[in-house]
Amino acid sequence: MKKQSHTMQLTPIAAACAALTFAAVPAAVHAQQGAQASAGDEVQQVTVTGIRRSIETSMAIKRDADAIVEAVTAEDIGKLPDVSIAESIARLAGLTAQRVEGRAQVISIRGLAPDFSTTLLNGREQVSTSNNRGAEYDQYPSELINGVTVYKTPDAALVSGGLSGTVDLQTVRPLDVRQRTIVLNARGEHNSNGKLNSNTSANGNRLSASYVDQFLNNTLGVAIGYAHLDSPGQQQEYKSWWWGTNRNLPADMQNVVTLNGAEVTASSREQKRDGLMAVVEYRPSKEFRTTLDLYYSEFRQNTTMRGLMWNSNQDNPIRYVNPQVENIGGTRLLVGGALTNLEPIVRNDYNQRKDKLGALGWNNTFKQDGWTLIGDLSYSNAKRREEVLETYAGLGPAGSGRTDNNFQFKIPTGSGLPTFTPSINFADPNIIKLNDVGGWGKDADMHHPLVEDSLGAARFSAKKELDGMFRSLEGGINYSRREKTHADTNNYWFLKNGRAPASVSSDLLQPSTSLSFAGIPAVMSYDVLGVLHKYYDMQPARPNDQALQDWGVTEKIATAYAKLGIDAELGPIPLRGALGLQAVNVDQKSRGATVNGGTLGSISGGKNYTDWLPSLNLNFDLDKYLSTTNLRFGAAKTVARPQMSDMRAGISGGVDATTRMWNGSGGNPDLEPWRANAYDLSMEKYIGKRSYIAGALWYKKLQSYIYNQQTEFSFAGFPNPSAVVPLQDLGTLNRPANGTGGLVKGVELSGALDAGLVWDPLDGFGVTGSISGTESSIHPNGPGTKEKLPGLSGVVSNLTLYYEKNGYSARASRRYRSAYRGEVTGLFAQRAFSEILAERQIDLQLGYAFEEGRYQGLSLLFQVNNLNNSPYQTRQGDPFAGGAYAPERYTTYGRQFLLGLNYKL
Repeated sequence: MKKQSHTMQLTPIAAACAALTFAAVPAAVHAQQGAQASAGDEVQQVTVTGIRRSIETSMAIKRDADAIVEAVTAEDIGKLPDVSIAESIARLAGLTAQRVEGRAQVISIRGLAPDFSTTLLNGREQVSTSNNRGAEYDQYPSELINGVTVYKTPDAALVSGGLSGTVDLQTVRPLDVRQRTIVLNARGEHNSNGKLNSNTSANGNRLSASYVDQFLNNTLGVAIGYAHLDSPGQQQEYKSWWWGTNRNLPADMQNVVTLNGAEVTASSREQKRDGLMAVVEYRPSKEFRTTLDLYYSEFRQNTTMRGLMWNSNQDNPIRYVNPQVENIGGTRLLVGGALTNLEPIVRNDYNQRKDKLGALGWNNTFKQDGWTLIGDLSYSNAKRREEVLETYAGLGPAGSGRTDNNFQFKIPTGSGLPTFTPSINFADPNIIKLNDVGGWGKDADMHHPLVEDSLGAARFSAKKELDGMFRSLEGGINYSRREKTHADTNNYWFLKNGRAPASVSSDLLQPSTSLSFAGIPAVMSYDVLGVLHKYYDMQPARPNDQALQDWGVTEKIATAYAKLGIDAELGPIPLRGALGLQAVNVDQKSRGATVNGGTLGSISGGKNYTDWLPSLNLNFDLDKYLSTTNLRFGAAKTVARPQMSDMRAGISGGVDATTRMWNGSGGNPDLEPWRANAYDLSMEKYIGKRSYIAGALWYKKLQSYIYNQQTEFSFAGFPNPSAVVPLQDLGTLNRPANGTGGLVKGVELSGALDAGLVWDPLDGFGVTGSISGTESSIHPNGPGTKEKLPGLSGVVSNLTLYYEKNGYSARASRRYRSAYRGEVTGLFAQRAFSEILAERQIDLQLGYAFEEGRYQGLSLLFQVNNLNNSPYQTRQGDPFAGGAYAPERYTTYGRQFLLGLNYKL
């Protein structure tokens, strides 16, 4: 296979970070040794809070773990370092986030898409509101999460692991706090893009409260947290439809590539989320502890989108005036000119989405005589409901002759926004009417996606502490049942009076929406729901897509594991770690719809398989040779279960009238997981409590990969309303199937430096950072194809500079991700892919905490997220003949300003 190779280049800021960290190691060690020599028997106790405390705690988790892990912990109760849990996770070495509608939402670990990882909450697998398995982290308020541990190498005791890694979110444990704590947070928010649509706001707020207390002589602990989010989203976007040859060009320009359709839109989102966390712990004796924890989140999003779109390759006699052509990479590209006879479409769309996510867990732990017995029961549920509404307006129905005859355009060949200048006022309600401008056979369209996901699990384990080279022996079983369903009801809406074009009444008109960021002055805006109910009648749409949309998947998974803790010496080198084995039996079933020419049926299928997953984690203490240095090695067989949408049983097919053979497309309920052999090598050097440097190499050999293939399939019993009689029941079906694999490998460098170790006047300053490079030989669409592995960025880097002393704090963070092929939500909430260009996002945070006096416990905070207003850019999926790519999407979300306070009692 041809490798997808990425040259790993250090950006100047990352290179400076690495050089500073390396240079500081000998100086820091010398300073530390000098301090120890001069301290004598006197030890001064210093309590560290805030950023530095978070770094200390995270480093301790990383240092003490058997597996190779990364960790982030809250600076205090209800106070993670970033504005969202996804952004906190994305700053860890080898991890990065994908922005969805301006928010860091899904996480990729070591260049693999989110579906290759698993998300846990307090050690329990979580359901998702997405169409597949990947967790949407904006469902988890950072104020309610106390810490996150990311396992890069498997641990046999984890109830569910991923092929790329496992993310474990943790809430607070009240008996570990040891004192009553009350924390209140309040922040106001503003988006720099302003109010793009008249019926929306650019301002919002964030409120949270946490309460932790202990009762009955510290045997009963209670923690309660609540977080409210009201965040405005204001999005300016240009998107090309497709590039290629154009039937309307003159004969001497037939080899010129043109933009054959585009849209310019302004979207405003009202995003509200309420999250609740509650934990009750009871420890009547040192031997027994029982814990009940509850998590609930409700997320509501209303989106208003208004814009202008057009098709410049349609059948009506569109012509180009004063065409301007440039040669880009050997391709002649039309970059400027004007269009005549164009029929632009004014869009007024409205989307309502409501997500609910709940998780309940009950854990009982008993310890006595070296034994630890654990029983754990859990249940989680997620539900997503949406209404996706499109309405259309313009100069007249398709082919009516009412057109724009001087629609000018200028398209940049690099990054940035194109400029479009219509000759008609598309905000004028006297000439813009509701009608089917595009000739799509409908005047409005509404989809109702519905996703439900539930997971119940029971776990029992026993652990015995041992003497000698094996420190412990552990074993247990876990059983879970998960069911996920997806459905989508589609309705067409038609204008009354025989679909005659209609003018919007003045009572439903709203101030026009400016698209001046792309040259278009404004478009007509109206109350979308009001217009829908006044001017349209509903009709159910054709059922042709039900094989894709309507499905259900059930998984029953039984896992047995054994784990042997290692605490030995390899010659003069202390060695600790763990050797483990999991046996995972999966019984999966799927149902779906069969569709042939509008005739519906039902189909089901499933499979049972077992995986044996050995794992080994070794940690060599090299302190005798290299002070405070650990060498780690990990080896394991890992799996990632298939995407649930790929496991659907639904099929759309028919009989070819010429060959009289069946053919079709659909899902595959017989899919087995992605499987890989993984190897990791890591070296970590720790300098004091807040400084370290680490380097890692990793290699994953995938034994199989899932991609679409033409397979033989029996269509016996499949509906056939046509008059064509097939020659036989066997035919061909294009569907996901297990195929050959490939490799993914990479290198990571990470570190943290407390600058006071280098030079006393720098006390309070510090830096953390990481950079990783990844490459892969996998082509997800099968051998011979060229598409890249979804989620793989060749280079990912993070850098944070901070200062914290005497109550003052400041932090500047930069996150970089090179270009990658991302999984996105496509038309009508369906899975799609896009080539996402490199992103560089900068965040800033300033604060002051009153450390004494009457205001002690109060801290003030100012934040700017996306300080550089980093655009979200994509390009077309396939290059031109000369190898050049055309821009596809350019989106800006604005800067997010937050000002608020935190009060701790």
